[in-house]
Amino acid sequence: MNNVRFLSKFDSRKANRHAVILAGGDGTRLRSLTRAIAGDERPKQFCPILGDDTLLDKTRQRTALGIAPENTHFSLTRKHELYYERPLWNVPEQQMAVQPENRGTAPAILYSLMRLAKASPGATVAFFPSDHYFSNGRVVYESC
Repeated sequence: MNNVRFLSKFDSRKANRHAVILAGGDGTRLRSLTRAIAGDERPKQFCPILGDDTLLDKTRQRTALGIAPENTHFSLTRKHELYYERPLWNVPEQQMAVQPENRGTAPAILYSLMRLAKASPGATVAFFPSDHYFSNGRVVYESC
């Protein structure tokens, strides 16, 4: 019963829910696989490893199940602009936290939170890594 109350309370604040999709990693461990698939040095989140969609595309689709696109933000690294420029062409600049270089997950999270704290104080924020594969994103999201 407590879970039901929690979910209804959470849903009532849906308008202030935000997502940050973490897409700034270099993808070095799978570099040989992504090079074989894409023919270049792109990180795995920008590579269509299974099917036509990239891992970033899949993460955006999962996130959209519960968070509005205007509340979806991206943590990126400037050197990957060639790979995210096209798939994120319609994302406003204020929704992209672009770091000069990859400094790891913790700085990416902190930088994104600092930007969100200014733009939307009191927001509820969830982080979504974009370099993971889920075979059924709807089930994963609904179970949270």
